[in-house]
Amino acid sequence: MEIQSVTIIGQGNVATHYYNIMNEKGVKTKMISSRLPFQSEDLQSDLIIIAVKDEAIEQVCNKLQIQYPMSKIQNQILVHTSGFVATSCLKKVSGNYGSFYPLQTLKKGIAVKFSSGPLCTWANNEESEVRLENLAKKLSDIHYNLDDNQRKTLHLAAVFANNFPNHLFGIAKSILDKENVPFSILFPLMDRTIQAVKQNNPFDIQTGPAFRRETSIMEQHKSRLSETERQIYDIISESIIKQSK
Repeated sequence: MEIQSVTIIGQGNVATHYYNIMNEKGVKTKMISSRLPFQSEDLQSDLIIIAVKDEAIEQVCNKLQIQYPMSKIQNQILVHTSGFVATSCLKKVSGNYGSFYPLQTLKKGIAVKFSSGPLCTWANNEESEVRLENLAKKLSDIHYNLDDNQRKTLHLAAVFANNFPNHLFGIAKSILDKENVPFSILFPLMDRTIQAVKQNNPFDIQTGPAFRRETSIMEQHKSRLSETERQIYDIISESIIKQSK
């Protein structure tokens, strides 16, 4: 049986994008606040998605348990969207639980091609997993079935592959801004780097002063950086040197 109705608890970035894409795909979806009392009619959907910050997932579960202490949400599937929170926190509320994790950077007001980003699902029983998988494939062209440990590993890797590089891009832009050099001058290099790591082991194509042990150049680089930037430069350079031995 396919999931035909969804309730999203939360109104943030992930919640908003899920709400938009599900309605676009013809899935009857409502979005409710995690801060207000839940109405019983809001919880009658086939799927309930807790799409709040990681530290608030447990609070939402406790709230659900307090409001409905005599009857777990047995007929519906209850999931969260976190990359790193264990799904076991959901089993005190529902007999059918799991995860519905989008491997995407989602911000309100910034359009994304949702179908091109992986959706990762897992459920505590086969029937629920099949239903989640069918919904995921309706929303995205890329689907993976990942258990808690695999999803946590992916989330950690994504921090290194996305969040940290984005911060480094920001530092690179700040460095260029000081001399009025346009950030766009780096775009071809950035694009080629991404293309190269798609086809090779990144460690095998490493270049740069640290890889070549050019200590004089590295010291001159650091003389142009702030204290925080120097610390980042040292840590990454040391890692490159160790990896290339």
